[in-house]
Amino acid sequence: MKKLFFIFLSLFLSFSAIFAQKTDSLLSSAFMKYQHGDYAGSINDYTKVIQLKPDNIDAYFNRAIAYDKNGEYKKALADFNTIIPLQSSAENYLSRGQVYEHLGKTELAIDDYSKALELKPQYSPVLMNRANAYFKSGKNEMAISDYEKLISLYPKYAPVYYKLGVIYDDMQELEKAIRSYTTAIKFDSTNARSFYNRGYDYDELNKKEFAINDYTTAITLDSTFLDAYFNRAVMYDELERYEEAISDYTKVISLEPNASDAYFNRGLAKASLGRHAESCADIKKAADIGDKEALKYYKLNCVK
Repeated sequence: MKKLFFIFLSLFLSFSAIFAQKTDSLLSSAFMKYQHGDYAGSINDYTKVIQLKPDNIDAYFNRAIAYDKNGEYKKALADFNTIIPLQSSAENYLSRGQVYEHLGKTELAIDDYSKALELKPQYSPVLMNRANAYFKSGKNEMAISDYEKLISLYPKYAPVYYKLGVIYDDMQELEKAIRSYTTAIKFDSTNARSFYNRGYDYDELNKKEFAINDYTTAITLDSTFLDAYFNRAVMYDELERYEEAISDYTKVISLEPNASDAYFNRGLAKASLGRHAESCADIKKAADIGDKEALKYYKLNCVK
């Protein structure tokens, strides 16, 4: 009897070892597939792990993340809904909140981010996500509050100052927006968008030279920044610096061949320099693309 017991024990231990080895192999395979962007393959392996070990919370979590990456948001949500009652961690609430955002359920995302912060009050990824979600929901003051908490934790983190600038722009508080972008630039002078946005605000405040300087820096950082070229061209137009305006409109057209507004504006700049034939050619091109104002101008000024 004792011998039989040891045989059964030996078989059980052997089976357990094989079972554990298979589970580990699947987990390793799932991880590698995820790392290489094979989200469907990763999901398949995690599903096999769950079939072998239905209480493996990590497999549910990782499968949910893979579902989310694969655009299968409802399945990701189902997995998070399975594990959160068993493990209500800040990380799980954060991840489910992100899935809710992908599903367009911003208020539910905010609820989950708030639950995460109850568990980890200074959890910076959650503060950033909740601030962004508040902004999307039009709750600017609450977004500002979260961004300011982030600044208290990371006073030199440029992206937060940039986000503040975007919110102040939305609130039409341009001076505050400019101060925020200026601080963002202080800590990261490589972000073309910070210079562009600040330039736009200077433009709105009729500080044209400041605007031109910022648009120029944005272009230096990103030579394909179409909006910066276009806005700088408009500034040059307003300052009657027509050759410089024409150069920028030409760059816009090279980046976007169907930019009818660039053709129209370039035509007007050429007209200001007395280059009538070239002007009409540009304005006709704008009209051909579909610009109705250009068509009116062409009929009035170019058709004999």
